[in-house]
Amino acid sequence: MSTMTAGPEVAPVAPEVSTRAGLGVAAGAAIALFVAMFGTWAPPPPEADAGVAGIRDWVGSSTSTLQLNAFAGVLALVALVVLTAALAGLVRQAAPRSVLGGITLLGGGLLAAINTVVTGFTLLWVLPDLATVDDATVQAWHAAAHLGQMLGELAVVAQSLLMGAFSVAALRARIVARWFCWLGIVLAAVGLSSALGLVVPSPVFDTAWLVGLYAWVLWPLLAAITFAVARWRRRG
Repeated sequence: MSTMTAGPEVAPVAPEVSTRAGLGVAAGAAIALFVAMFGTWAPPPPEADAGVAGIRDWVGSSTSTLQLNAFAGVLALVALVVLTAALAGLVRQAAPRSVLGGITLLGGGLLAAINTVVTGFTLLWVLPDLATVDDATVQAWHAAAHLGQMLGELAVVAQSLLMGAFSVAALRARIVARWFCWLGIVLAAVGLSSALGLVVPSPVFDTAWLVGLYAWVLWPLLAAITFAVARWRRRG
């Protein structure tokens, strides 16, 4: 008769350890996103009715900047995907039954999709040899690039969903400092209110859109610092 010896049991990962790991990933992704975003500021393109010669001159004089924009856009997209996954993971660990984790993923997913389109338009100018592209295609690409600028309206809504959902969940579960949570909630509310400007044009909503747009530049930096501090306080 043979006897079977059970192998050693594998202890589950403690929630505190998992939270610290999530905060570390989120902090790294947030600071990477903050740095990469500064390289995505593209030079203003010619007007929508610009001629082919003007478009080609613009691309020729802005080649280096457009190459930087495309490279930074890809890096920012990767950092955004990692950050979104980390934030949603923190929310789901703290509140498994909450819909806020799904909303965090939704906001980050929409923002990633928009950024993919915008970065794709930039890549159109830097990947091919423009001298070999016919005039009709150049004009079509230029017209499509203006669509990318219009997506800025939706980008503010998407980033507000991401900030707002995580901030509410983090406030409830005490994941990070309360001041940071409240800041995210306020910025998200302002950004979401700007969507009303699409149906009710008003300087108030235009201002709200600008606040939401530039808040997203500052939020990743504050997030990286806040997450790093929260992780350090959970050490041991």
